[in-house]
Amino acid sequence: MGALALAYVLVWSVLPPLLSSSFPLDVTESLTWGREWQWGYYKHPPLAPWVLHVFYVLLGDVGPFLLSQVCIALTLWLVWRTAARLMDADRAWLAALLTMGVAYYTRPALEFNHNIAQMPLWAALGCTLLLALQEGRLRHWLLWGLCAGLGMLTKYSVAILLCVQGVYLLAAQRHVLRQPGPWLAVLLGLAIFAPHLYWLQQTDWLPMAYASGRAETAQAYPRLAALGFLATQLLNHLPLAVIAVVAWWAARKAAPGQGVWRWQCRMPGYVLTLAIGSGLLVTALGVATGLRLRDMWGVPMWAFSATLLMALWPQAWLQAARPRLLRGLVVWLVLISLLSSLFLAYGAQWRKRPSRTDWPQAALAQQAQDTWQRLSTCPLQVVAGNYWLVGLVATAQVPGPSVLIEHDARYSPWVDVARLQAQGALWLWEAQGASTPTPPPPAPLNQLPQDGPGWHAGTWTLAWPHDGTPWRVHWRAYVPAACAR
Repeated sequence: MGALALAYVLVWSVLPPLLSSSFPLDVTESLTWGREWQWGYYKHPPLAPWVLHVFYVLLGDVGPFLLSQVCIALTLWLVWRTAARLMDADRAWLAALLTMGVAYYTRPALEFNHNIAQMPLWAALGCTLLLALQEGRLRHWLLWGLCAGLGMLTKYSVAILLCVQGVYLLAAQRHVLRQPGPWLAVLLGLAIFAPHLYWLQQTDWLPMAYASGRAETAQAYPRLAALGFLATQLLNHLPLAVIAVVAWWAARKAAPGQGVWRWQCRMPGYVLTLAIGSGLLVTALGVATGLRLRDMWGVPMWAFSATLLMALWPQAWLQAARPRLLRGLVVWLVLISLLSSLFLAYGAQWRKRPSRTDWPQAALAQQAQDTWQRLSTCPLQVVAGNYWLVGLVATAQVPGPSVLIEHDARYSPWVDVARLQAQGALWLWEAQGASTPTPPPPAPLNQLPQDGPGWHAGTWTLAWPHDGTPWRVHWRAYVPAACAR
């Protein structure tokens, strides 16, 4: 089993960068943030970009994909640790392994983002609160607070699970609230989150505007839209459901009439809370408010789905079902690995259009460096424009240039006028037609004299990797006098 797990991790870490010509969108964006070491970014808190940047610096192109697998492995280990405190060892082992039957743990993990980064933290919150409730020791409560603070530094949606756990404490464990442990945990979590909270206040709560736009109110049938979110979450459980039904059917025939579906674990209320509480709460909020729910928000919510399954599985059918459950899981993982690899290699040809991993990143970055070195004696330190286009240039090597994202100067606080005057910038935009007009320069690049001697302009023509179709990119470069050739 260990050899199979290692082979799986290597396939999902090493093959993707070999089969792709560019990073996925969220990886590119987070890499451009993480190198700046800010206490926050215009969309999200900072922890996931920081960790991603470290993995990329240490491991290159493999780093982002390996990081996703590390997150999944940590999640499975934490699920096992949690389940082992609630049920027998065999059930706990199966609960951890069968978590991979939830589709979110396979194909979506190719794109490391804040949702993938949350996976181990949601599992850790479930594990550490259980430790605190069962052991009652202060260090376990503080460990829960530590995970809460780190979770909030990863993505604000961790607050959903914290609310669900808070309701559980009020409903089923109210006596612990008379102890200092929970309150010290809250204080520790707030202390960890405090630097980002200060950053939010200083930036006028910038990420909240982004989140508001992403969760805009649905115009029609908001209840159906929220139920659609729940339906998508159920659909992502389809592999697990098929594996379980096939194993159940065979085990039932081996021991007819003996199986009874009932709780086979301690603290069943806690298992229910972890397994379905967050998903139901988000759905209820969508139904009540009409907010538009993004399907991928559900990625970290289902770490304990297989734990719930094992907590109810009839004891009489467990041994007969065990080999079938494991074989079904292996078949699923092999199948999804093959399909994902084929999609990375040939998806652009099948779909007749490129995905984000099919862009000519290396050629674009090399063209940017060649052009800049022809004009400047200084290294390329800033690229400006659309966050995807310039992100491809910035993340093609370590260290890459900083990005100046268009639309709002607050998105790139690490680039100011003084830096542009000292280092210059390469500004890019895509050609949309035969005569694409020059867009207005992004701030603060627009504060420099636009007709000065340091400006240069041109167009690149590159070829798409999948079919060789010409791709035209316009550029303007501002080269300070001290750097001009």
